[in-house]
Amino acid sequence: MQNTPQQPQQTGNQGGNRKEILQTIWRIVSNNWGFKLLALLLSIVLWAGLITQDPTLTREKLFTEVSINVTGRETLQRNGMIVISDLNTLLQDASLRVDVPQMQYNMVSPGNYNVRVDLSRIESTGIQEIKVMATNSTIYGTVEEISPESIEIEVDEYITRYRIPVNVKVTGVAPEGYYAGTAQPDPPLVAVSGPKKLVDQIVQAEAVLELGNLPAREGSVRTASVFYLLDEQGNQVESDLLSVTSESVLLDSVVVEQDMYSIKSMNISDLSIVTGTPPDGYEIKSVTYTPSVVNAAGRAVNLNLLDTLYAASAVDVKGQTQSFQQQIRVRRPTELIYLSADTITVEVEIGPVIQQKEMTEQRIRIVNLDEGMRANADAEKANIVITGPKLWLQGLRNYHISLTCDASGLTPGDYELPVQCTIQDDEGQTYTVDIFPATVQLTVAEW
Repeated sequence: MQNTPQQPQQTGNQGGNRKEILQTIWRIVSNNWGFKLLALLLSIVLWAGLITQDPTLTREKLFTEVSINVTGRETLQRNGMIVISDLNTLLQDASLRVDVPQMQYNMVSPGNYNVRVDLSRIESTGIQEIKVMATNSTIYGTVEEISPESIEIEVDEYITRYRIPVNVKVTGVAPEGYYAGTAQPDPPLVAVSGPKKLVDQIVQAEAVLELGNLPAREGSVRTASVFYLLDEQGNQVESDLLSVTSESVLLDSVVVEQDMYSIKSMNISDLSIVTGTPPDGYEIKSVTYTPSVVNAAGRAVNLNLLDTLYAASAVDVKGQTQSFQQQIRVRRPTELIYLSADTITVEVEIGPVIQQKEMTEQRIRIVNLDEGMRANADAEKANIVITGPKLWLQGLRNYHISLTCDASGLTPGDYELPVQCTIQDDEGQTYTVDIFPATVQLTVAEW
């Protein structure tokens, strides 16, 4: 038979060895404070690691000046509504109180909670209250409080008006020597979308074109111009909620197209500007018209062929006995695009025909001689020449004429007195009288 090892003896030896090892470790730890501190530090690190990994352990964190997102705008517009309140003002200065897991405390931001208002939940127009929402998660924690919790907004119908006309407001003057033709907007019509209370006010879009910015050359010019939306009184209707489109393309300007032409000064001819004759006894004294020179615009090659313009009609003086004025049009050749004046004012001066009539051997009378005096003149008759209206002169007779010398207050002596002429029924007449002789030598004596 084989001999077997004695197991109890081996077990006792192993137990003794283990005991010796533990005692050795204890002596090292208990007698070495460096190991003691290291052990404590390791314990703290292990404890902190366990704390941060536990999602149930949270800390409160407050966020201020939180940016609130707005969603659902497009959905709201598709439903025929739009918010007209100023959301930027209503949603500013928001705050957020959150319970954050320890592990994420220093890394979270308000964006992790998607703070928002959802406009797609709105179902009617008018004053609406909508809730401010946020998203919770196991990673970033739970939102405990949002301020404000809700906001009140005003909602209006969202409409589109088509065929709003675009007009061009021209300012300034074209470059010297050039004329800017009629401005044509492209597109001529636009569609305006936005809140009904604003869109209903709009009657036109007005583009502004500064002529001074155009090039000094002939030809077609296309310019991008800003435009404004106007109401019936011409006041601007401004809002970021309004959008202007043409064929579904969003517009912030329109194209204004116009042609530039050369300018040349041209005289207006007085040829055939008056027709007819006044009645007998009247005549045309003068004819003047203004303007006598106008600026004409057209292609330079055509302007070089023209120097004079003509009236399209004539002023008829038949039967006219008084001066008058009348406007007549200027004929514009087809080669010209523009005239600075398309009418002229013609002023016709009409008056009586002035003639002379000689009347001879007219007796000269001495008048107003004092009592007791007598007078003797060296000439008893005179000839006169009257210059005046033809019709009036034709009716004059000798008995209408009175020639006198005024001797009032004269004492005896010799005098040279003027001969005075008086004509009956001369009221309203303009005339002159020449007398031959114009004076007489008068001798005054007592009886």
